[in-house]
Amino acid sequence: MALNLFESISHAVKKAGEAVASTVTGAGATLLHTTAGAVQSGGHFVSRTFHSAVKDAEEEFKAAKNEIQRAVDSGEEAALKTLAAKEVQEYADIIKSLVKAWPRVVLRLGSEVEVLRHAASQEGMDPKAAAAMKRIATSPELSRALGKAADRSIVSFAVEFGGSVAAVAGVDGALGFVTDLRNFINVKRYGSVGLSLGASAGGAGDLALGLYTSSPQNYGGPFVAVALEGAVGIGGGIVVSFDLPNLSFGGFAIPVSVGEKVNISVGGGYTFLLV
Repeated sequence: MALNLFESISHAVKKAGEAVASTVTGAGATLLHTTAGAVQSGGHFVSRTFHSAVKDAEEEFKAAKNEIQRAVDSGEEAALKTLAAKEVQEYADIIKSLVKAWPRVVLRLGSEVEVLRHAASQEGMDPKAAAAMKRIATSPELSRALGKAADRSIVSFAVEFGGSVAAVAGVDGALGFVTDLRNFINVKRYGSVGLSLGASAGGAGDLALGLYTSSPQNYGGPFVAVALEGAVGIGGGIVVSFDLPNLSFGGFAIPVSVGEKVNISVGGGYTFLLV
């Protein structure tokens, strides 16, 4: 693979992501609101501060999109999807279990999901979020699969709320919580912003479960991602990410709506921790 192309993508998405991160973290503002002073976007409410930050970085996002398009035009999309498919096959047993269990957990532990959704809308770290993350991760439906993941290269478990940001076409924003997969004690809140050349996998406004190879304290930075059609026989929607610029395996996300048809070629983004 042409790593120089992905170095260019890394630089571009990092520049766009850091522009947004510096604004929303510097303002101490939330990224997700349920109040009247917000902009409805993709099924969730993003704060006006986040919406404005993305709009202000429109030129940076356009530059990032051009770099991603250049990689696709050079044929790197196929190579990236092949790499993603290999990772999915390695975790096929875990992914199949989680695809079945995740929607059930969201229904049964809906109150815990709402605790996280509310905590995501706060400016500081809500201590209730840590307890909610642990209850979800240790639920009977998820605990066995997550234990298997921890025995491999997976380090962190995340729950993420995502949605499109109307400020710039093709840009997605998300808020989430990530914790150590072994003890569920170290919980961090994070924001993420990215763009894709196709529709968002799983649909805008989705709720996703994530498994990642970085520890919570080191979670963040530029990434490139693809969504696979027909992944391990369960349809579209499994999003596989690779850290930039070296394309090391970053992890995967499973939206509640997994199995829906998606139309995404390749995407890139930037994740940042929030205090």
